[in-house]
Amino acid sequence: MRRIAQRLRQHDWLAAGIELVIVVVGILIALQVSNWNQDRQDARRGREYLQRLRNDLAGDRKANDHWRHFNEQVVAYGRQALAHAESGALVEGSAWKTVQAYYQASQWSPHSRETSTFNTMLFSGDLRLVADPALRDELSFYYTSSSVNDSDGNVFNELPSYRTRVRGLTPYAVQEYIWSRCYRMRGRDDVQELVDCPAPIPQAEASAILEGYGRDAALLPELRYWLANRRVAFLVDSSRGRQARELE
Repeated sequence: MRRIAQRLRQHDWLAAGIELVIVVVGILIALQVSNWNQDRQDARRGREYLQRLRNDLAGDRKANDHWRHFNEQVVAYGRQALAHAESGALVEGSAWKTVQAYYQASQWSPHSRETSTFNTMLFSGDLRLVADPALRDELSFYYTSSSVNDSDGNVFNELPSYRTRVRGLTPYAVQEYIWSRCYRMRGRDDVQELVDCPAPIPQAEASAILEGYGRDAALLPELRYWLANRRVAFLVDSSRGRQARELE
């Protein structure tokens, strides 16, 4: 700029014009290089985000497979308890196995998804780094639809009244036995499983527990509601699993 000022003082208009062009071209080149470098950084960050999202989706599908397997066991026990409540049919002719069915039908596990990466992108404005508009829309729907519909709370993660009621009717010593012998967690992922176990009490005592269940007029309606809730949860989970596979 000092050289341009000097040319102007000397009235050397041509030289001043050349110097000015050089300065402008230099600025434009510097801006272009800066923009190119920023684009490269944005593209790299976009790829990193997408890989993190793929990892999150894979983790969601794995966790939800475990969730579904566990809840399928819960529903199977619930159907056995329902058959007894409606018709008096014992599970394999055993009062103990029927008590076990009532109790295991009350089991519950959380259903969730990993949202930290998406939330980071959303709140930092980095969702724009996903270049494909259709993919951005699909990601937004997958991660925000449950919040809009509150389905995580109303379908997946509702603690049933049946759970509270049947546990209040079951002797605590029996509950302790079920937790120690009829339930386990395995693997590094702490996968929950319900397992068959021998009777810790005589059949007569198990029959007395079943009679207590039968005297509670609210237990059967609450069991029916809980099984219906699990049915809806399975349908929603299937839809989400399909979305996760497509996005992944």
